Amino acid sequence: MTPSCERNTLDLFTLIGQSIAVLWKDWPKDMQVSSVKNDDSGFVVRGTCPHCRHKAAFSSVTSVFKQTLDNGFPNRLTAVSRCNGCNKFILLSLRWDYGLGARESGWVYDEHFPLDKPADVVNEAIPEGPRLDFQEALRCHWVKAYSAAAEMCRRAVESSCLDLGAPYDEVLEKMIDWLESNRIITPALKEVAHKVRLGGNRGAHPWKVGQPVAKPIPVITIGEEHATAILQYTSHFLQHVYVIPNQLPTYDFSKPKAAKP
Repeated sequence: MTPSCERNTLDLFTLIGQSIAVLWKDWPKDMQVSSVKNDDSGFVVRGTCPHCRHKAAFSSVTSVFKQTLDNGFPNRLTAVSRCNGCNKFILLSLRWDYGLGARESGWVYDEHFPLDKPADVVNEAIPEGPRLDFQEALRCHWVKAYSAAAEMCRRAVESSCLDLGAPYDEVLEKMIDWLESNRIITPALKEVAHKVRLGGNRGAHPWKVGQPVAKPIPVITIGEEHATAILQYTSHFLQHVYVIPNQLPTYDFSKPKAAKP
């Protein structure tokens, strides 16, 4: 039977799905219905929160949108629900499962969508320049702008080089090498920074840097796998250069001196 509402327009979940589903990938969907009010005015679902990734219960906190069949019986319930762990929201939908008979029929989980912004929180120990660059890289990756994410990671490393005292040079490679030669970063971190630099170059240029430009210009893009790796390399670099040194004074694990008799 065809739903009696939304016949000539997209149903709510189709609209939401087309609008934001592309921005989130593989969020947890292990949800089960705990309870539904007798008048279908609210429900509780339990499962893994896509925000905090913990097991939690989700109670509807808005009016329930009911989609009904021609006979007036509701076959879909949709409402904004809140995680009882982190208090963030999801848009959640239930559907009526007819099963094999009256006893097996009931409301079951159908699908849900996170309602949130990208996770772009970066440790405050990182100076503003590289921190803002890396936050923008995270937002680019969230919307699948992978070449832009790679380029912003490169910029975060360059901002970090300047913050660490490297003499400005139009060639980032020389700035990174200067930091290592002056023992400001380790040889291992130098290699990490060069990985980000090369990845950023690929994201910024439609041809291989240093090579003659071919006609027609070959299309070189950054895919999700490479963009994710570049983000991880950048995070490791910033973590070791700024965050860990900032945290070291917090704890003192030196052996206590023996008490005098």
